[in-house]
Amino acid sequence: MKYFVLFFVLFMHSHLSAQEKKSEAVSLVTTCPINISIRSGSESGSLNVRSQICPTENFDFRTCEGVLSGSNVIDNLFQVKLPSDPGDGNKSWKKDNNKLSYTWPYEEGITVIVEVEPASDGLKLTYTLENTSTRAMDDVQLHPCIPTTEAPGFFPEPTLQNGEKIWAELYERLSLWSDGRRFSFAEAKLAGSEPHLAFMFKGTAPIQWAWWVNGTETFNLPLIALTSRDGSYTVALAFEKAIWASSNVGDERACFHLFPWFGRIEPGKSVTVRGKFYILDGGPKAAYDQFQKDFPEIPFNSL
Repeated sequence: MKYFVLFFVLFMHSHLSAQEKKSEAVSLVTTCPINISIRSGSESGSLNVRSQICPTENFDFRTCEGVLSGSNVIDNLFQVKLPSDPGDGNKSWKKDNNKLSYTWPYEEGITVIVEVEPASDGLKLTYTLENTSTRAMDDVQLHPCIPTTEAPGFFPEPTLQNGEKIWAELYERLSLWSDGRRFSFAEAKLAGSEPHLAFMFKGTAPIQWAWWVNGTETFNLPLIALTSRDGSYTVALAFEKAIWASSNVGDERACFHLFPWFGRIEPGKSVTVRGKFYILDGGPKAAYDQFQKDFPEIPFNSL
């Protein structure tokens, strides 16, 4: 296990300069105040997402860094390399009126279908995973990522920890909810020592993968929200079902994640999970309130 973690750390750091370079807008889809464009050179099906609410911020929304079954990655990370120009949707973005979508088939028998539609408060997301193999896949979830590197109002000031630069101030503004109570990553017992901090949904078995360390605290609302340094804006990610939330403050991506949960997928079957990427005025309560409006059918502590 320790050798895998070492490999993972080296692999991830090798992508810092090469994977997601800032790019010019290639194809635009706009619903006021949201503007999205295909991100050139991405290995994770990335989009540039901007809002007139906070126009100086560019959010690099990496729609799929990989797919997990239990504590194992299916195929490899950073495979979703889509052209800069829209195409027919097969291993390319397809533009259909005001929507973008793509299909990515992994060699190990899982096909990812992503649909993105801009809304007044962010993006409507639809993820469908189809099992094209001959075996059932258990505990399946997908790995999106939201770095803050190009969002200066959200990007944390670095500090030194044991002689190493970290971006842990992000934890102060990153929120989850448990039984209706908001808590920040900074409140976790491991926050002071762990730059790769994760949390499990209440009552679920812990996932042990890569460099992530699970805190003792749990959440039971599938929503993660980051507030800007001045408290004026919040960016958030939500899904109908999600059991693992995390943040990496060990390098300059200073990113956060919420993995949509698909559970068991039988051969030849597919599972769909809806979600939302929010850019909102206000603090974390704005994200909480909007989540309740968008997903009223989701009670606390329910999958």
